[in-house]
Amino acid sequence: MKYLTAATLLLFLISWGIGAGNCGFSEIGLLFSGQEISPAARTILLELRLPRLLAAFLTGGMLAAAGCASQNLFRNDLASPHVLGVVNSAALGAVCGLLAGGFLQTPMSILAGILSLLLILLPGKRWGWDAPTLILAGIAVNAFAAAMTSGALYLADERLASLVFWLLGGFWRISWTNTFLLATAALPGWAILYYLSPEMDLLLLGDRSAGLSGVQLKKVKPLALFCIALLTAVAVSCCGVIGFVGLAVPHIVRIFAGASFRKLLPAAIFSGGMLLLAADLLARTLAAPHEIPVGILTALSGGPFFFWLLLRKGGKSAL
Repeated sequence: MKYLTAATLLLFLISWGIGAGNCGFSEIGLLFSGQEISPAARTILLELRLPRLLAAFLTGGMLAAAGCASQNLFRNDLASPHVLGVVNSAALGAVCGLLAGGFLQTPMSILAGILSLLLILLPGKRWGWDAPTLILAGIAVNAFAAAMTSGALYLADERLASLVFWLLGGFWRISWTNTFLLATAALPGWAILYYLSPEMDLLLLGDRSAGLSGVQLKKVKPLALFCIALLTAVAVSCCGVIGFVGLAVPHIVRIFAGASFRKLLPAAIFSGGMLLLAADLLARTLAAPHEIPVGILTALSGGPFFFWLLLRKGGKSAL
């Protein structure tokens, strides 16, 4: 874990020193030493790059943590935050908020993401929190939210290009307000999931075995679902739709961290953060001065990984 932390800090510093504007590592050194730097360099480093990099790390950690919890909760290697329908619902709320007025984007996105959870809780409660039932409910919510989002985009007119660009995911619009919002959701969400580590491990045995082992399914599953929805909805509301992080990172981390949720979760948070720090750095530099949406880069790398995982694990799905 210490090597992962050191690698994250190193990547963070590298990303901080690279980008548009006439400032780099020398200005960062002057900043750390307390010496004066130009107002333009200070603005770029502290008001543009720093909140953006913190948001990238937090978003990656949030999506990766939600992915770990989803895969344990559903006992399915192919599960991710997307199966709950929260991603598409939060995107729908954000699009509606942008059409109604930019200031409504974040609250409507979070509200839509959390409300979508209620549509999953109803059949989940009726059928004893059965994993296939929850996934099927998530698929239904996903389809409905995607259709409504397409309808909203159809009515967007001249705002269509900006909405589609936002939906592709990225950190170009991040401010300190967004970063604080991400941290406000990430820290308690991570803490609750870490507290539930013993129960999350037992859920891999199946609901019956977990119940016999003392897991209170009627409390643990809704709480875990709420954490997944909260982490995912807030991430989407601030950064758009960034796919495959919640699916790929938990599988990669299990190679060196093992399956214990108490070890898996912190490693996934740092690995997810590193992944989006690297993706954001590439997004800013590959086609400079233009910027590539981060969601495109994660999809290009995550798509082949998902296909390989489907071929390797699809026949062993818990469904």
